[in-house]
Amino acid sequence: MQYEKQVNAIVEFIKAGEKERNDFKLGVEIEHIVVKKESFDSVTYYEEEGIETILKKLALQGAYKPTYEDKYLLGLESDTEVITLEPGGQLEISMPPTMDIREIEANYLRFLKKVIPIVDEQNQLLMAIGYHPRTSIEEVPFNPKPRYQYMADYFKAKGKYAHNMMKGTASLQVVIDYENEEDFVKKFKVANFLSPLLHLITDNAPIFEGKLFEKHSIRNIIWENTDQERSSIVPGTFKSKFGYKEYAEYILNTPPIFIMKEGVFTPTYDKKAKDLIDPYNITNEEISHLLSMVFPDVRVRKYIEIRMGDALPYPLNLGYIALIKGIFYNDIALEYLYEMANNIEEEKVRQAKKDIVEKGFEGRYKCKVIMDFIPVLFDLAKKGLQEEEKAYLKTLENLTRHEKTPALLSKRLIKSKGIESLTWCALNRYGR
Repeated sequence: MQYEKQVNAIVEFIKAGEKERNDFKLGVEIEHIVVKKESFDSVTYYEEEGIETILKKLALQGAYKPTYEDKYLLGLESDTEVITLEPGGQLEISMPPTMDIREIEANYLRFLKKVIPIVDEQNQLLMAIGYHPRTSIEEVPFNPKPRYQYMADYFKAKGKYAHNMMKGTASLQVVIDYENEEDFVKKFKVANFLSPLLHLITDNAPIFEGKLFEKHSIRNIIWENTDQERSSIVPGTFKSKFGYKEYAEYILNTPPIFIMKEGVFTPTYDKKAKDLIDPYNITNEEISHLLSMVFPDVRVRKYIEIRMGDALPYPLNLGYIALIKGIFYNDIALEYLYEMANNIEEEKVRQAKKDIVEKGFEGRYKCKVIMDFIPVLFDLAKKGLQEEEKAYLKTLENLTRHEKTPALLSKRLIKSKGIESLTWCALNRYGR
C-alpha cells in the first residue's frame, strides 16, 4: 500500500505535465566553457576574473534577480533567461519555453551580446564545446553549490568518469512536451531510440583530458561510466508497456544521493528513494528533486528532456533544436520512428551506442550503416517544420551528410593548425 501511494504520487506529478497540443513548446538549455584566449586553459569559478566575476558583471547589465548560496553568486534570472552554473563552472543559459525557433535565436543572441563584451575585456573566449579543450578536470574546482559536493562524494565509488561528467562536459539539452500518456510513451521511446544518432550528430568534444580523442562521442563514454543506476537508458524503456508508472518505479528504486527537506540537504548514500520518502506527506518539491537526481539520456520531469547533445556553436545549435522540433512535433515523423523504436531490443540500442564510439558513421544500427539513418532523420524533420524554419537545419545537415561531426572538423583543424583553430567554436564574434 505504501509503495503504491509513492508510485501514484510520482505518476500524478508527471501527469500534471500534460499539455494541449496548441500549448506545446520547446525548452532549451545551452552550456558553455570559458577559456583564456591565449592558452585555452579553462577559467574557473574562484580565480580573479573567473566565472563569479563574469556573473557579477552580467548582473550590472539588466534586471536580473541574483541567486546566492552563502556569500557566493551562483546564478541570475531575468524575463528572457536563467543563467546557472554546472559543477565545474560551466555557464548555462535556459530560455523561456516557446514554439518559435526565431524567438529562441533572438534570446540567445541577446545573451551573447551581453556576455561577450565581458569575456572579451578579460581576454577570454566563450566556447560552445563538449569538453574542456586543455585543462584537466583535476585542476577545475567544484563551484561552491553544496549539492555538487554531495554528488561528488557519492560518485567517488561509482563510475570512473563521474567527475569528468560533472566538471568536464558541456551540453545542449532540448525539452519537449507531451499531450497524454500515449504521446509520452511514443516520444520517450523514440528519443531513446535516437540516442546513438543524436550522440553522434552533436559530437563536439575533440579533446579529452588534454589529448585528441580519436574515437567518437566522449560524452557517450562518460555517461556510460558515471553511474549505471542513473544514466544511459532507463531499463525497460523498450518493453511493450512503459509509461508513467514504470518511470515512477525507476525513480523509486534508484538512490537519490541526498534528499531535501525544508531546504536542508541530507545525504542518503545507497538507500533507495522508496525507503526514504513518506507517501502521505510528500511534496511536489520533493518529487521534483527525486526526478532531478537521475541522469539518463532521456529524463522526465513535467516534460521530457533530451540530453544527448554536446554543446554546439551557433548556428549549429539552432539546427539541432530545429531537428528535435521537426521530429517530435510532427505526427508523420513521430509515428514512423515509433514503429522502428517499438520493434527493437534495448541491447540493440546499447550496442549501437558502442558502435558509434568505435566507428562513427560506419557503425551499424538495425542491420544498417548508421550513415543511412542520417538523411532519413533530416527529411522527416523537414515535414514538421515551417518553410522558414527548415533553413536552420542546413548547416548541421550539410555537415552530417558529408559524414562529419563538429568534433571531426575540429580534430582535422587541430592537426593542421594547432589548438588555436578551435576559435571556430568560440562565440565571441556574435557579441560584437
